[in-house]
Amino acid sequence: MPPPGRRAETIEREFGRAGLGLSRLELERFVKLDELLGMRNAELDLTRIEDPVSIVRKHYVDAALAAELMDPDAPLMDLGSGAGFPGIPMAVRKPGWRLLLAEPRRRKLEFIEEAVELLGLGNVEIYPHKVTRAFDRPVGSIVSRDYLSVAGAVELCASILPPGGRLYLMKGANADREIAEARDAPGRGDFGPERTEAYGAIPGWPPRRLVVLRRSGVVVPPAPDWPTLTEIASAGNSRFRGWLSLADSRGIRRRGECLVSGGKSVRDLCRARPEAVLGAIARRAGELEAAGIPRDVPVYLVRREIFPELDLFGTGPPLLLVSAPPLPRWDPEAPLVRDTFLVPFQDPANIGALVRTAAAMGADAVLLREAASPYHPKALRASGPAPWQTGVYAGPPLAELARLGRPDIFALSPGGLDLFTFPPPAGPLGLALGLEGPGLAGPWPPERTLGIPMRGGVESLNAAVAAAMALAVVTRNRMG
Repeated sequence: MPPPGRRAETIEREFGRAGLGLSRLELERFVKLDELLGMRNAELDLTRIEDPVSIVRKHYVDAALAAELMDPDAPLMDLGSGAGFPGIPMAVRKPGWRLLLAEPRRRKLEFIEEAVELLGLGNVEIYPHKVTRAFDRPVGSIVSRDYLSVAGAVELCASILPPGGRLYLMKGANADREIAEARDAPGRGDFGPERTEAYGAIPGWPPRRLVVLRRSGVVVPPAPDWPTLTEIASAGNSRFRGWLSLADSRGIRRRGECLVSGGKSVRDLCRARPEAVLGAIARRAGELEAAGIPRDVPVYLVRREIFPELDLFGTGPPLLLVSAPPLPRWDPEAPLVRDTFLVPFQDPANIGALVRTAAAMGADAVLLREAASPYHPKALRASGPAPWQTGVYAGPPLAELARLGRPDIFALSPGGLDLFTFPPPAGPLGLALGLEGPGLAGPWPPERTLGIPMRGGVESLNAAVAAAMALAVVTRNRMG
């Protein structure tokens, strides 16, 4: 593997021999691409070409020369992109072009995704499937390098390109024969030859031809259902890796995002709080309509093989990517506005059940320092869209809460005043619960401790169940 300095010299020299100058940014990107190709080729079988000069000529310069002869409508699809050629070099040279790289093979997809991220190519999307006549993504033009014969490319693209769309085929010396065969090929649709241009006439280089065909029909492809659609091809994709981190509270806090699953939760959240929805994750676009995904939501299509890594509960697509901002701080000095649960539960499922109860009963929830995140997947599985439907706040540690001595906050604990006969205050009431197992921290005055009478033999109730029961009884007693 040549050192970076030698790589840069080779790349700059070969582009110069072709009459193409490189900006500093372009040279840096081609050097990075060349280094990555050298590191990954043996593992992923990306190209059979091993000579460094031939790689530069046949993969980078060839694509760049063809791009100089093209004026594509957007987006330009690289059909059969392989390891990203000619699409990636074209994206480097033409940053104003929008490219869609179509390649179904996983090992080559891994390389394409890594290269696009490494080079910072924001003008590139990936279609990680085989392109067939049933392809339904909108494209303006198609380019392909030695992937299909002219006749084969015309037959495949006849139902893909819109009227006036161009098909750019990068070919070798046999281009004339292929064009002649294509004229009589069945299924050639309404394509007609526009021009054929020679390029790469450099000593020692084989002759190359760019065959340009244009569709003249009147069939208009359907408009895209979701304007913003991105394909996720592999588990190595940086966006996908970030989503995997949303399985725990640390990743949720770091990214300020969470994943919501389950058909009803997805539909409810899209309907009730569409502004909180950052994106929808599915396997194919057809899974989105029934779930009520708004048309303006960014859509990410994840390959079927890797989708289950995100779908922790097996609820099926789509999943919602939702904003999970830091909880607003609860002011321990301010009077309560509504009945309020103050809880330190460390079990996410209990937190989810408690937040759902709060939303159902018109109460707030203050999650004490010890509490699990309400955006944890297990919490959201229990709560659905409730965290976005009620007041959820971040509170102090449980021990500090006990020291506040507020007369409007009562602790729920076995042995306290009989909840069923307790005369509630006229204003909002705070119910503080302890940790599962250890219970409450710090001393609570007996007159501010409430208990649920239970039959003998039952040690305790589930914490979330006890909280719901307590607030229901207080509400009933308040109503007389």
